Amino acid sequence: MPKFSKPLILVIAALAVAAALGTAQPAQARSMSSCSAALIHDWYVDGRVDKTYPVHCYREALKNIPEDQAIYGTLRQDLTRALQSTIRQHGGHVTGDTLVVPIGGGGGGPNGTGSGGRGGVFHWLAQKLGPSTADSIPIPLLILGGLAFALMAAAGVSLIARRMQARRAAPDPPPAGPSF
Repeated sequence: MPKFSKPLILVIAALAVAAALGTAQPAQARSMSSCSAALIHDWYVDGRVDKTYPVHCYREALKNIPEDQAIYGTLRQDLTRALQSTIRQHGGHVTGDTLVVPIGGGGGGPNGTGSGGRGGVFHWLAQKLGPSTADSIPIPLLILGGLAFALMAAAGVSLIARRMQARRAAPDPPPAGPSF
């Protein structure tokens, strides 16, 4: 065996391992279908499911609930309630393709606050400016960015004011002496 073949074999093996790991998807991304992702997104928009989805989408979505919603949110309860309502309406005889019709009222919203028209100015402002999906920029981050911008603007105004004041307060040059 030539002496360059061992490093060449190691490089090829490393590339094969990297290619295998690079193309692997996370388990949740593989198991989550587009209909269960659409169902979860539909719920994230306003805290209720507005469209009609088949039973298998609800079951997949229940298996793939994001961890923050499993702990703090009402997504699991809302999906379970809608699925149980459909099972009850069909007398327990449902298949994966049975459609789940949205139930009125909805749940508690993505953050558990409700989705009604109440809440005042801050609720209205949060609905207009706030994130509509889990991938959106969170409101606290937007507020911190605005505050940072305001502080930088105030520092810039202060710097300009100090320079203008220093220019006005500059001492006059001494008078010229007698010229001979």
